[in-house]
Amino acid sequence: MFTLSRTRPATARLAAPGLIARVARVLATRRSRAALAKLDPRLLDDIGISEAMARSEMRRFL
Repeated sequence: MFTLSRTRPATARLAAPGLIARVARVLATRRSRAALAKLDPRLLDDIGISEAMARSEMRRFL
């Protein structure tokens, strides 16, 4: 007798959490770059980042 399983194959079950984790990391990176963009030069100096380094990081795609 042949029955169809109603659950996803093991590979599909494992792929979803990895994709979700990657999307979460990308969104967190975007948030931190947006926060970096809002810092004034004095605060950048406090954390040891030059304005040029901050601009370079903000322009990165991912």
